[in-house]
Parts: sequence; structure tokens; C-alpha cells
Amino acid sequence: MKSRRQKEVNTLKIWDHQKDALNQISDYIEKYKDKSFLVKMPTGTGKTGVFATLTRIAIPENNYIIVTPSTALKFQIIDELESKFWKKIGYDASKLEDQFIESLIPSKFKEVKKDIGGKNFIIVTTIQALQTIASDPSYEKEFQDFQKKVDCIIFDEGHKEPAYTWGETIRSFKKPTILFSATPYRNDYKVFNIDKEKFYAIEHEFCTKQNFLRSLEIIEVNDSPYTAGTFLVKLLSELRRIEPEITNQGIKNPKVIIRCENADDIRKIVNKLLKLKKRAIGIHENFKPSSGFTKKVPESSEQNKYDFYIHQYKLIEGIDNPDFCIVAIYSDFRSTRLLIQQIGRVLRNPQLLSNQKAYLFCRSKRKTSEEWRKYLDYDKLLDPRNKLFDITDILRVNKDVSTLYFNGTFRELVNVNNIDLKKSILFQKKVNVFIQDGSVQFKDLSQTLIDEWNSRDYHILKTQFIDPEIVLIMYIKYENSPLVKSGVFIEQTLAITFLKFKNNHIYYYDSIQSSPMRQMDNLKPVSREFLVRLFKDKRSINKVFLMNTDIGANNVRNKELHSGAVEYTAPGLSDYSYFPARIEGNISKNGGMAKRYIGFQNGRVTDFSNSRIEFDEFIMWIDSIHKDVLTTATYNNIDSFLNRFSEKVDAPLNPIPTSILLDIDNDILLRYGFGEKKETIDFSDFCAVIKSGQFSLTFNGTPFTININYDSKFEKFILFSHELLEQIHNVDGNEDQTLIGYLNGSQSFRIVLEGNKYVYAHKNFFKPSLNLTSKKQNLDINQLFHVYPAISNILSEKGDDVLKIKNNLWHKDTLFGLIARQGKGYGDRQLENEFKLEYLLCDDLLTEIGDFIGLDTKNKRIVFIHAKAKKSKISATNFTEVCGQATKNLDYLSPYYQKTPKQNIEKWKRPWSKSPIGQISNRIVTSNATPSQFWDKYETLISDPSTKREVWLVVGSMFNHNAFKKELGKRDVAKVKSEVIQLIYLLRSTWNSVSQVGAQLKILC
Repeated sequence: MKSRRQKEVNTLKIWDHQKDALNQISDYIEKYKDKSFLVKMPTGTGKTGVFATLTRIAIPENNYIIVTPSTALKFQIIDELESKFWKKIGYDASKLEDQFIESLIPSKFKEVKKDIGGKNFIIVTTIQALQTIASDPSYEKEFQDFQKKVDCIIFDEGHKEPAYTWGETIRSFKKPTILFSATPYRNDYKVFNIDKEKFYAIEHEFCTKQNFLRSLEIIEVNDSPYTAGTFLVKLLSELRRIEPEITNQGIKNPKVIIRCENADDIRKIVNKLLKLKKRAIGIHENFKPSSGFTKKVPESSEQNKYDFYIHQYKLIEGIDNPDFCIVAIYSDFRSTRLLIQQIGRVLRNPQLLSNQKAYLFCRSKRKTSEEWRKYLDYDKLLDPRNKLFDITDILRVNKDVSTLYFNGTFRELVNVNNIDLKKSILFQKKVNVFIQDGSVQFKDLSQTLIDEWNSRDYHILKTQFIDPEIVLIMYIKYENSPLVKSGVFIEQTLAITFLKFKNNHIYYYDSIQSSPMRQMDNLKPVSREFLVRLFKDKRSINKVFLMNTDIGANNVRNKELHSGAVEYTAPGLSDYSYFPARIEGNISKNGGMAKRYIGFQNGRVTDFSNSRIEFDEFIMWIDSIHKDVLTTATYNNIDSFLNRFSEKVDAPLNPIPTSILLDIDNDILLRYGFGEKKETIDFSDFCAVIKSGQFSLTFNGTPFTININYDSKFEKFILFSHELLEQIHNVDGNEDQTLIGYLNGSQSFRIVLEGNKYVYAHKNFFKPSLNLTSKKQNLDINQLFHVYPAISNILSEKGDDVLKIKNNLWHKDTLFGLIARQGKGYGDRQLENEFKLEYLLCDDLLTEIGDFIGLDTKNKRIVFIHAKAKKSKISATNFTEVCGQATKNLDYLSPYYQKTPKQNIEKWKRPWSKSPIGQISNRIVTSNATPSQFWDKYETLISDPSTKREVWLVVGSMFNHNAFKKELGKRDVAKVKSEVIQLIYLLRSTWNSVSQVGAQLKILC
């Protein structure tokens, strides 16, 4: 800094530490070599004033770029440079040098560059804008000229110095770079790119003692249950308590920042505050401007309109209003650095008033206080040791050592600067195979990988391009040891990434299986159809890992078939609902056999081996994989036997839902209540047809319209209903756990898409197998149905105020009446022959095994009977309930199940009674045994392996078999009604469950 400028700086009404910082920065600029210079100043201690004074008074003859992390900060800085800062310190802005001060966006780059002309300039831009300009080929010459004119780069909020490409852009200027930051600690293990021995730092506690900053008081708010509601009640109570303290500090308009983890939590808290007539604003990138919500932080002139500011990340930086003096953390930050930045927003004390205090409300005072203490302790160490440390200091190996005795021999240390990755690295026979549409370029994907590894804080040691379509990236992954409870003991793993383009196929390998590839929209794993070609014969496949698409809570989630050849295993009733996630088998290799693994979900191919191979052999192996994937040879119909399973597929471009089947257990429903009195939920509409993005469900007799939308970003469906949210509440008072929230979070539903070609379940899309409506004898679903006109005409299950009990028997025009009469009196001898049960017991009401249990000791039969009658033609909803009853107690049909249903046996001693239907005096309808005798006969039969076990669904008029057969007979599955597809899934699942215990399923209709 020139002496004249030095004198002028010394006359300014700025703080001494700001002047100290300016002196050190000026010295750095004059003696610049190649490192960046860090200025560490806590938020509120005047770093904006430092670079305003630097650029406009200390060294105004230089040309500057000031880089900010956000557009909002960009315009704040321009305002400070032009007038605001000078008004604060009482300096006449007309005395400032004439400089061109302008913001910069990519579309205006050439225009701004032209306007600069020969003037001294201060250009203020964002990280994203400068990177876009630097990477645009059409700006190449102009950008290079612009770089030459720049004398110095100022990076505001230097803790964000980041992605690999961005760092390269800054370093390509080869100009002095000054990083201003309140928290220069990076995300975990981020390697510094600054001079670790020459920097400027001012201690936080010094700033507090000098009244530059407020002190901090940490207060716990953690009522049980911890919800948005209980949090706010406790917080508002604490705010009333500290109100006199804040008033005594002279803060007239105190403002509160509330930090949440997501947009939904922000909405909840804002809505609750607005109901309490509080002046609140929610800020999130996804919000559209509306009453109480916005996506941008209000300007300083607008900030007095609100007292509560609720956000996720928007208020971590860029707020310099000292009225903000309270932070409430509803959801913890995942990084201590973000917590420190958030606290910094409420510590400003620009008038240097004494006894000023800020308040931090959090869930755990102990944990938060410990984080704050560690920050202060680290901060104290910077000045006395006068050196910054990072992970490279911990792991540095003495460069003078070239050879070590290790693992039984002398070994030379690897010099990564001189290493040839092609010659020195060993590989495994593992690769992920992707296919693309031609829009992905090798150069771009290589750069994306480099950026991704940098964003994950991997330390890239070397990048080597083998040829125009192959790249190797060597890096170190740093992790804290999982053995360490607190503190740090850093472990490192050396890793290699391989990327190869071959036409539209992409081959990817990473030695520690890190992969960002599936996050890319235009990059998909090679499909099952092509991957199975890597086995020359389907008889070679001996293991299949299957995952279930059936969403039933009691269903098996996944299973594994393992045999000499899976091809020869018999198809199962439930095969249609499982998809093969991976297969294993044998391949011929050098005259012998080797094991090969294929994962369909990520295009993974692995040939198992105990040894690693060199690069050239690895390339030869990949070339052989490529050749086999493209082969047109059928190889004994490799894919044919897999057609009995579903296929997991990528999300269709425009998935239109046509029907939905909810999977809600009664245990889940018991968590919720209906209306203000939180009545028990009566919910029977499990299945609904979707039209124009809406469907209707009935709760407690009240129909509700529910909207369903598809989130293409996260590839899942989202349900929403204002009315349902207002009427159904958590019985425990946990308002955060709504029924709609549960369904969206767990995705507990199955959706059939338009055209019936795809099903959505388990947060994934599936293409059902060809045998869903199979006519093969062992898989034909029609064999389940036993059609009787006497049953199909019955409209009532048990009776009503008209169809009452007479002569100690249910009315003849009810399903219970028909079952109790065992089909007699209906003019259908075949129906009578279905029954012929020696003992018949009604187990209905309360805890039940079935509506009826029948025993036939002569012919050795046990029959569980479940009845349901409602008005409908083809309803998956109605079948959901009766199928659930049928599968719930299948354990009792297992000869190895030892439990005695004592409650049921006691119930059998009492009459069956239900108003207004009437009373049956003896539950054992055949009146030929006591409850204990009945159970003894049951146990005798069930323990006999020759006993035939049956499960009946007697469904009355709620099912039209002819209409069902008509739908099933349609050749084009796209024309089958979607609710019929749901019903087929449901019945097949029930059929499979019943078969698993060795029983036969019958549907009497």
C-alpha cells in the first residue's frame, strides 16, 4: 500500500483489526507468488468493510473480481462498495476514485467487458456465473483477455471455495486471491488451497471482549414428544421469559431465526405461527411467493415486516441486520461449520454496546455447547501457532524417505507425481455397464466424476487420460475411524476410478464401489435383455436373488433360489410378483469354470477371482464383455426362463396412474383418530380408481378427495389432501406424523399405470411377468372360483334390521345364513356337496381365526371360512379386507403351530350377538360338541399330515365372476381395467400365502 493511501486508511473510522487486515493483504498482493491468502474474521467484525476499503481506497488502481456464493450477496456488496459502507463510517463518497462497478452474469459478459473499456473496475459476480463464462467456448478469447486485465480476486465466504472445476477457474487467473471467511474449516477433510503460514485471523473471544460481537447463551427446548407444535410452545414460552433481558439491551425489534431441515417443516412452523397471529415468513428455494412464504430473503428495508424467519439454508449467510438476535434450531445441522455460520447471524453488535447477548435455542444444550466450545478452542489456537492445519498435514509422509521395510520386504514408496497409472495399478474383473442416448460426452462425464470426487472431499492424486475415450483417476478417501466415539483418527483408502466409452456403451469401475452414475438422467444400466447374454446357456445360472413387488405387510420381501440350474425349478404362484435383482452362474474359462455375477439394477458384471489383473488384461476382459452384450446369438433362450418373473425397469417418461391400492395395517390406523374427538378410523376403501390426478377414499362415512402427483426428480408419487390433514390426527398428539405423511414417506401403496404395462411399488417401477393372466393349468387364476347363483345373489353378510335372526339361525338371505345351513335349502346340490362339514363353529367378532371354522373328521378336512358381501362388480377394495382376514391367521393351518387360542375358546362359550340382527345361542352351529371338544378334534386333524386344509372366501354379490372373466379374456392387457389388475395381484398373493401352508384356496361366489 502506498504511503499516501496508508495515511488515508489510518484516518478512516474503521476498527484497528480491519486496518491490520488491510496491511497484511496489501503486503500479500505486493509479494504474491502462487498461494491464496485467507482472512478469517468472525461474522459481524467488518470483513465487507475490509474489501470495500481495499478496493476503493487502499489499492484502487488494481482491477478486481469479487466473487460471492449467491446473487443476493452480490447486490448487497455492490451497495456497500458504492455508498452504504461509506455512510456507515461517515466518509464522503465523492472523494473516492472513479471506478467501474458492475455485476456480471453470463449473458451480459461481452457487454460488461465492452463497458469496462480502459477504466479501473470492480466486477461482482457469483461462483456459478464466472464458471459458466469460463467454460463457454464462445467466450474463450474474450475471457482470456478479461483474465489478463484482472489484478486481484476477492472471494467472499471463502469456506465455499470448492468444486474442482471452480478451483481450476480461479487458479487459471494466476492472480492474487484473497479468501474472506468466518469459518475456514471446509466440509470434513476438504484440502486447503491457501498459504497455511501466512494468513490473517482475529480471535472470536477477542471480538466478544471488545464488544464487536454479542456473547451467546444456549438454552434447551426439548419437550416430549418433540414435534413442531411442542417445539413452538416451549420456544414462545422461553421468548416471553427473556423478553425483559432483550428490552434492557436496547433491541427494539428483536427477530428470531428458526432453522428447519426441509420445506415441509418450514410450512408447518410458519402456519402454526400465523395461526397465533405472529409475523412470520418461511424462506425456501421451492416456495412460490405467497402469504407467509417466499424463496428469497427479504431486503433490509422489508425485514421489519416480520419477527420470525423460518428457513433451511437461506439465512446462513447474507444477513447483517443486528435486530436478529435469536436463533432456534428445530432440526440440527449436519455440519458444525453451518451451525457456526448460523450463530454468526445473531452476534452482530455494530454500535459496540456492552453487555449484549444473543440466544440460541436447541434440542440438546450439552451437545450444542460442546460444538460451540470446540469451535472457540480451535479458534484460539490459530494465533499462537500461526499455522493452519488440515488433513494433508496429518497424513504427510516424509518426502526424504524412499524405501521402507513393510509386510516382509523392502518396498519403495509410491510417488504419485511420477506414477504411470496404466502400468502400476491392478484391477478386479468388475465393471458397471451403462448405455446412453449419445448426449453424454466423454470429456463432460470425466469432468463430472472429478467434480463429484472433489465434492465428496476425496483427494485426487492423479488424473491420467490413456486415450481419447479412457481415463484413470487415482484418489484418497479419508474417513474418521468408526472405532472413535469422539475426536478424530483419520483412516485413508487409496482408490482408482476407470471410465471407458465404447460407442453408446459406457464402462465404469471404481475400486471402492463409489458411483454417482445412476443419478444421471440420460445414463441407464444396460437392460436385463442384454446382460443375460453374458451367460452362454441358461443352465449355467444356479442362483437368482429375487425381490418382491407385492406390498403386503406380511409378505416375504426377498428370497433366493439356489439350485444346480434354476431353469429346472418349477414356477411358483408368486413368481409374477418377484423381480430378479441379480443372478449368478458358471462360465467357461481357460478350459475350466469360473463364477460370474450380474446385477440388473446397476448393470454390474463381476467375474470372481482371488487375484487382480493388470490394465491390458482388464481392457481385454471389458472388450469380451462388450462383444457378448452385443451378440445376437440366442444361446438356448437365455432370457426365456426369467420371463416368469417381473422386471424392474426405469421410470416411464410420463407415468399416469390409473388405480391405487393402499397398504395400511390396522396397527398403523390405530395411531390416528378422526375429527376433533379422534374417533377410531373406519376405513374400508383400500383401492380406488384415479382420474385426472385424483381419487376418492371414504373415512368414517366421509368421502375425501386425494390428489396424486408424480415427482420426476425423486421418481415417486406424492399424495396430498387438505381435508384429510384437517380431519385425521395422530392420537398421541404428534402433529408431525400425519397419515398422508406416513403414506408418502413409506410409499405404502401399489399403483397401476395407464396401459397396465407397468406397476409402481416399493418406490420402484416394474413390468409384470407374462404369466400375470396366465391360462396354464397350474397358474390359471380361474381355478379358484366356484360359482353358485345362490351365493352371487346375496347382498348381506350377516343381516340387518330387516334380515334378522330367526329360530336361532341367521337369515337365509345372508352369507352367514347360507354357511350355517351348509348350503341346504338353496336348490343347489353341488353347493351342498362343497360343505358336508361334521362340525361347524362361528368364530366371528372380536379376535377371530375366521368367520367360521369347519371340521370333517370322516374325510379329514379343516376349512377356514371368511365371508364378505357388498354392492360391487369387481372391487379390489372389498377383497383387500377379506384377503387380509384369510392370510392373517394361516399359522393355525400349520401342523407345527402350537399356540392354543384361549381367548377364542372362551368366546365360543358365549352366544353370538349383534344389534339389530339378534343372537345365536350356540356358536357351534352343529350343536354336537363343546368348545373344548371342538378344539381337541381340530388339533387331532391338524396334526395328521393327510388332513386336507382349505381356506374359503365366500363373497356374495360383491363380485361378478362373468365381468371378471371378460376382463381376463382380453388379449390386449392395456385394455384390462386397472382395478382388475390390482385384484389379480391381490388374489395371486393370497393364493400364494395359502399355498405356503399347504392349504387350498377357494372363492365361492
